[in-house]
Amino acid sequence: MITIAAGGGFPDIVDLDQSFIGRILRLPDIPLVAFNDRLKGAARDFIGPAFSEPWSKGGRFYALGNELNVALFGYRHDIWTSTGIRAPLTVWDDVIAAGKRVITNSPDGLFYVRADPAGTHLTLSTQAGGGYVAPGGRLQIDHPANVRTLEFLSDLVFKHGVATLLPYDRPGGNREGGDMIGAVAKASFNSGRVAGDIGPMSRLSGQMRFDAPDTFGKWMVQPLPRWTGMSHTPPSVTSGGTGVGVMKHSPDVDIATDFALWAHTTQAVLHDFDKRQTWPVNRRLFDEPRLGDRIAWFHDQPIGQVLRDATTNLVPCIQGAYWPEISRVLAPALKAVLHQQRPVREVLAEAQDAARAAVTQAGGNPD
Repeated sequence: MITIAAGGGFPDIVDLDQSFIGRILRLPDIPLVAFNDRLKGAARDFIGPAFSEPWSKGGRFYALGNELNVALFGYRHDIWTSTGIRAPLTVWDDVIAAGKRVITNSPDGLFYVRADPAGTHLTLSTQAGGGYVAPGGRLQIDHPANVRTLEFLSDLVFKHGVATLLPYDRPGGNREGGDMIGAVAKASFNSGRVAGDIGPMSRLSGQMRFDAPDTFGKWMVQPLPRWTGMSHTPPSVTSGGTGVGVMKHSPDVDIATDFALWAHTTQAVLHDFDKRQTWPVNRRLFDEPRLGDRIAWFHDQPIGQVLRDATTNLVPCIQGAYWPEISRVLAPALKAVLHQQRPVREVLAEAQDAARAAVTQAGGNPD
C-alpha cells in the first residue's frame, strides 16, 4: 500500500491488518484519513480495543474495526459430550483433565497451538496479564506471565499430550502460501481429529464454515478459562483482526469515508451477523433482538450473551508500531521452545534483548 501511494496510484479503501499497521503509523506523513472528526462524540459508543485502538497514534485513529474480535474457546459439542467433558472449563488447569478424555476420540487434542508471534501464546499471555508490548509501548517479552503461559502451552503439548502444534508449525512444516491454517489442519477440524479452537468469531464461525463444512451444528463456544490465582472473572482478550481505512489523497475520499462508517450501521452489522455471527463493536446495537438468536452452526446456542459478557472486561492484544521487528525476533524464539530445543526463560530473555535492539535500530523506543 505504501508503494502504491508513493507512486500516486491511490486506492479509495484499504483493509489494514493489526500486525502491519505499525509500518504505516511510523511514517512522517500518514497517508490515511483520521476518523476522529467524522465520528465526533459517537466514538464513545464503540469498544475501543476492537474498534480503533490497534490503528491509533497520538489519539487519532486511522482505521476502524467492525467486529468484536474477542477470543473464545470453541469446542466440538458432540465430541465433548461423547467423552464426558462438561462445559464450561473454568480454569486452564481443567484443560489437562478434559484433554486426557478427548484424545481417546481426537488424537490431536483440544486445540492446535499456533507458534506464530500473533498466535496462541500472545492471546493467553495477554489474558494472564502479560503480552509482548505494554499499553504505553514498553517491550516486555520476558514478562513473568509470558513465561508462565509458554511453559503451560509447552506442557500441554509435550508433557500431557492434550494439544498439538499446528501442523505447519511442527519441525519440517511449511506454510502453504498465505494459508493461515493449512490443508492438514483443515482436514483435522473437519474430521474431528482436533476437538476445538481458540479465536474470535470471524475464525470460529466465519472461516471454520469453509475449513470444516461437515461440522455444521457441532460447535459451541465458551469464554476462555481463567488462570488460577486470578480474579473470578477472567479478562477477555482481543484476537487479531483488520480495520477499514481510507487513503486521504483518494479522489473520492468523502464517499470512501462514508462507506467505512456505513459498515457500522444497524443494517450492515446485522447482515454481517447473519453471515458470520460477528458481534458489533457499537454498544448502542447490543439490544438488537436478532443478536440474541440461537445459532444453528453452534448447536442452537444463543451466543449473544457470551459475547456481551466479554465486553465488560476486555483487554487488547497489543502489537504496537514496531510489530514487524518484534515478530521477526519472536518467530524463531517461540519455535525454539515449542520444538523442545531450548528452555522458556532463557529464550524469552534473549528475545527481549534482541527485540529491544531491533526496535532501537528501526528508530523506536523499546521503553
